[in-house]
Amino acid sequence: MPTSLKTAVDCYVRAKNLSRGTRDEYSCTLRKWKRWVGGVSLERLTRGHVREFLDWVYDTAVTNEGTNPGRTANKARANLQAILSWAWEQEIIESLPRLPRPKPQRDVAGRHYLTKAELNALYFATHSMRQPHSWDQEAPVGRYWRERPANRILTAGVVCSGL
Repeated sequence: MPTSLKTAVDCYVRAKNLSRGTRDEYSCTLRKWKRWVGGVSLERLTRGHVREFLDWVYDTAVTNEGTNPGRTANKARANLQAILSWAWEQEIIESLPRLPRPKPQRDVAGRHYLTKAELNALYFATHSMRQPHSWDQEAPVGRYWRERPANRILTAGVVCSGL
C-alpha cells in the first residue's frame, strides 16, 4: 500500500519526542508539499521529485518576497531528509533518494560571543550606570557582565543572558 508524505510525517512526529516548534515546522513543510501537489507516494519518490519541490519552495519564497528564500528551501530539505531517513529506518521505503544540494542562503544574526576586549569595553561603558528600574541583580550592570563572560552573548546587536 502506498505511503503518503502526510502519513509518514504523522508517524514520524508521533515516534519522536519533538517540541511544538519542530512539529510546526514539519506541518509547514507538509502544507507546502500539498500546495505543490505532491501526490507521489514515498515508495515512488525520486531525486527529481524532491528537486522540483525544493525549487518550487525557493521560487515561491522569492515570489512572496521572502527575506531568505535559500533558508526556507533548506529547512524544507532538512525536514524531508529527516522524514525520509526515518521511513528508510522503519523499512517503509527501500532506499533513500539522493537529495539535491542545499540552496545558497544568507547566514545572518546568530550568536556572537563577546571577546574579553568587548566585555571590558562594555564594563567600562556601564560600570558607573545607575541600575535600571527592572534590574534585580545585586551587582551593578557593568560588573554583572564582566564577572560572567562565559554566559553572556550578543545576539543581533542586543546584549542578553546566555541560554
